[in-house]
Amino acid sequence: MTLHVVTMCTHNRTRSVLMGALLGAHFANVGVDARISTAGMSGDGLPATEPTVRLLAQRGIDVSGHRSTFISDELMSTADLVVTAEVQHVVFVAGRWEGSFGRTFTLPELVQRGESAGPRYGQPIAPWLAELSEGRPVGYDYLSVPSVPQVDDPT
Repeated sequence: MTLHVVTMCTHNRTRSVLMGALLGAHFANVGVDARISTAGMSGDGLPATEPTVRLLAQRGIDVSGHRSTFISDELMSTADLVVTAEVQHVVFVAGRWEGSFGRTFTLPELVQRGESAGPRYGQPIAPWLAELSEGRPVGYDYLSVPSVPQVDDPT
């Protein structure tokens, strides 16, 4: 079964593009069958930022054809995991798509919780994500936790 990961940031021009491209390359290197989509809280067909294109090109990844897109019902209906840059992105997704909070994390939050839980070892993604969500603050408490790590906007 193909894993569908959506990476998301504000404008879908820098952070989500970087996360998506690097995750896609990593998954290919380790043999994970994955589809990566990128999206933003806004998306109006703009290209990735020049520094993003340049940084990824230095790693052999071409995103010159990327165009920003808005996160949609279609993407969310098939996403197994949503990886965001900021807490506000997690809140945006969770407030818009019921039941999505347990599969939506900031990238550093996912890494922290994944390192604590350990590898999936081929188990289905849903139980692993449920394990990662254990003890995670929800609702307004999620917003008030200053320790949820984020990826700052470089632009």
